[in-house]
Amino acid sequence: MGAATSSNQKTVEDSQDKIRIEGLNIPAEIGVLDSEKGRTQSLRFDVEIQTVPGYRDIVAKTGSYVSYADTVFFIKEKAATGGHIDLVEEWAEAVATFVLENPLAEQVIVKVTKPDIFEDAAGVGIQIARRRS
Repeated sequence: MGAATSSNQKTVEDSQDKIRIEGLNIPAEIGVLDSEKGRTQSLRFDVEIQTVPGYRDIVAKTGSYVSYADTVFFIKEKAATGGHIDLVEEWAEAVATFVLENPLAEQVIVKVTKPDIFEDAAGVGIQIARRRS
């Protein structure tokens, strides 16, 4: 049986929306070992941003929104101008802090992976979850 749709059909938010960035690969200066200093390595970023309740209505009424492009630009800019960072944990915290500056973002999960460290592993890194207090 086919489902009929109508342009004036009402929908209801069932849960909070999630904005996602998956598999963003960026070269960055990262690592604590001497062999990692003075060179770039590949980093992979996965970011999931949970919006505040009622996000859809807020966007419709105000035009404000959570921009995945702003987060991608932040990561790229930090990699290009931020200098050497020792730990993936520092990267994850910086991204989480940036995302949560947007009042429409309630929680963020940031995963930072170094994909080229071990030949027999797809990657190593960290995943953090932070929420607005």
